[in-house]
Amino acid sequence: MPLPTVPPHLPPLARMGLGVFCSAALVAALGRTLGSPLLIAPFLSTAALKHSAPHLPGVAPRRVVGGHLVGACVGVAVFAGLGGGALAVALAASVAAVAMMCLDVLHAPAVATAAVAIQHQGDLWFPLTVVLLGAATLVATTMVLSPLLHGQRYPVRRPALEAAPNS
Repeated sequence: MPLPTVPPHLPPLARMGLGVFCSAALVAALGRTLGSPLLIAPFLSTAALKHSAPHLPGVAPRRVVGGHLVGACVGVAVFAGLGGGALAVALAASVAAVAMMCLDVLHAPAVATAAVAIQHQGDLWFPLTVVLLGAATLVATTMVLSPLLHGQRYPVRRPALEAAPNS
């Protein structure tokens, strides 16, 4: 049985905007219920990417959750070593980006999560209480909303790369 979708007359940009709104509102409501500021700025960028370009490798669930966790952990570590300030934020952003590349979880909005971790005074629980919960909620909302709003499942399955023929 096909999944219900938003009326086809709704333009794609309106569907994307509705997806971002619903994702952000749910994350904010969950945060309010738990008494934790889950709706951090990098999550808004993630929501926009997930609803505008769900086929991009950078918005795969492991990159969203993994990237935000790496960014948060790097930010907490940098704050522990250097405290706050512009240089600490710059260092945390660059280390987070490199670490994400090395771990194959690069998610561009998650680089800013390192800065947010510093703004949260390096709270050791920030990666789990805010970032893991918020990123997982974004993935879950996109899994539910994408078929309804965009007529496609999330995550988008990519075909396996074919083996190169022997030379």
